Amino acid sequence: MQVDSYNYERFDEYVESGREFEEFSAFPNHLHAGQPAPEFTAVRLADEAQVDLSEVWAERTVVLEFGSFT
Repeated sequence: MQVDSYNYERFDEYVESGREFEEFSAFPNHLHAGQPAPEFTAVRLADEAQVDLSEVWAERTVVLEFGSFT
């Protein structure tokens, strides 16, 4: 199956209906968009140094992407 374009109109209707909140509330222990991330240590790809999220966040804006980023 080939997908030529994303169905934005249907997605907008879905978001406006509020169903996303119903469906995502079924996962109470997971982070949702807009929630603060917990502190954690990660490995920086550039030099393989370990860094804490709070250290990076103190220097600049941080965007964490889990799963699909569309």
